[in-house]
Amino acid sequence: MIKSRHFKMAVMTATIAVVTTLFVGCGSKTTTTTTKDTTVQNKTNVEVKKTEEIKPAVSSKSEIKEIKMDANLKKQLDTFFSNFSEAYVEPFEKGEIEDANLIRFGVLHVILNDSKLIEKKGENNFGYINAENVDGATMYYFGKKPQKHANIEGYTYENGYYKFPKASGEVYTFSQIDKLYDLGSDTYKAEVSIYTASSGFAGDYHGTLDQWKASGEDIPKLNKKINAVIRKINDNGKERYNLMEYR
Repeated sequence: MIKSRHFKMAVMTATIAVVTTLFVGCGSKTTTTTTKDTTVQNKTNVEVKKTEEIKPAVSSKSEIKEIKMDANLKKQLDTFFSNFSEAYVEPFEKGEIEDANLIRFGVLHVILNDSKLIEKKGENNFGYINAENVDGATMYYFGKKPQKHANIEGYTYENGYYKFPKASGEVYTFSQIDKLYDLGSDTYKAEVSIYTASSGFAGDYHGTLDQWKASGEDIPKLNKKINAVIRKINDNGKERYNLMEYR
């Protein structure tokens, strides 16, 4: 998400652990009238002596640690996640993203962020994007590319290119990360808010609600919230992220 938002708005409508604590079931104690012994009914693989109380079992799962983000990391991840919200990436489970979802992202990412890759082929009302550039975008952000290129809704695939109609738009979509958790092995869970703003919005998409109100600009509206899983990778000495899950 690197181009000016005015260009993005001009093309946007082209496409109109949780810690689990395990409790051992505590049966009710009943005392007979003839002995002093007690028995525990409905035991679940737990031996209870007469003088012991049943206590909650200790979970073997380690607590998920929240990461305190500084301003630079938050801005980096705001921008990272905005790439997906502005391209209308649909929710998907880990390892289950469909080709159409990847293709739509790749085409829109080029339109919104790398317009020099858009080609003309004699039809002024249409633009063309080489499928190799779609692959490049999806490999960079997802670590994978479509298994097969084909027509999807809004985009025609012909002779190795995706064809799309040129149009103008009025909606600006962006994301802000709310919380980040360390899952281990360079994998993280993110809680993300997705906002939409009018074409006239000229405020800071990293800003807060109070800052937006004070600016006198139209206030972006919270569209929805997403839980994502991302993986940090080393790309020739530079750290960046791949999106693994989005729901």
